[in-house]
Amino acid sequence: MRPGSGRWQVTASLGLSSFWLRSPSVSEVIEARTERGPVTVEELDGIAPWPGFEGIYFADTEVHRLTIDVRRRMGSRHELGLSTSIVDAGGGVLDPVIEGFHDLFGFRQSGRPQSLQNAYGLYFRRDGPGGYGERLRFIRVDEPGPGLGETIVSLRSGFGGRSSTWHHGVQVRIKLPTASGHDFYGTGSVDAAVQYLATRPWRRWTLYGNAGFTRLGEQELLRLASQDIFTFAIAGERPLGPESSIVLQLRHQQSPFRQLNLSILGVTATLIDVGWTRKLKPTRGDFNRSAYFSITNNTIKYGSAVDISLHAGIRLRRNE
Repeated sequence: MRPGSGRWQVTASLGLSSFWLRSPSVSEVIEARTERGPVTVEELDGIAPWPGFEGIYFADTEVHRLTIDVRRRMGSRHELGLSTSIVDAGGGVLDPVIEGFHDLFGFRQSGRPQSLQNAYGLYFRRDGPGGYGERLRFIRVDEPGPGLGETIVSLRSGFGGRSSTWHHGVQVRIKLPTASGHDFYGTGSVDAAVQYLATRPWRRWTLYGNAGFTRLGEQELLRLASQDIFTFAIAGERPLGPESSIVLQLRHQQSPFRQLNLSILGVTATLIDVGWTRKLKPTRGDFNRSAYFSITNNTIKYGSAVDISLHAGIRLRRNE
């Protein structure tokens, strides 16, 4: 896969991601309510695991992430990248939007109208030992506040014939331990990922695909051991006139929480991304500009990944 045109590329983006995760027994209790109210620790402590030793978990949070991504093309086949972010987790603002979206299309609300809007809380409990090993209890109801997120160094290399329809590449990414594992802004360890990339034109579309795995380090608070997470994605980009285009993507990824044996929190997630990009007027210097917006929705198997995410950004690419 060839890097994009332009020797330098700088992208600034803002992402808002809403997480609404519950074990089945927690869903039963919340959805049985007649009025809206907070989900309390005392209430969660009183819920028995169902079935058996499945465990109890509840996560209601919204994560805001400001990311700066810088890439430098080296020759015609290689690209070096560096990205870092500032992260803030809290109650957020998206809950009314999500509830309205579900109402509009007739989707299940899964207990949202019976709990507080824009609230924050994390609760993980496994009574054990059952068949799942040691006990687990982690609770956080206070918002951790802003902090440094993940810092990622990447190297992408293309290979194959320059005139070939198909373009292939390999990307290696190393995540440095800059994000706080205590605040769940990262694992707090050195993580690595390797991906195979492919792209080709097809009619008015450009098709993309990638497959690979990520090696995650230990997460001490939830007692997660090092593990491999496999991912797969296919995407297509189609022009909408001379200045804009639409991007559709389907992602399939394993849950990093599957070691906890907490029901659907460990299932493989399927995410759908819909994006739109538009070229902006060139700057007076040597940079071309473009803006993009995308929305991500967790589909097919709920409760194992982000419920919904919104992303917007500006990209600057220096002309040759």
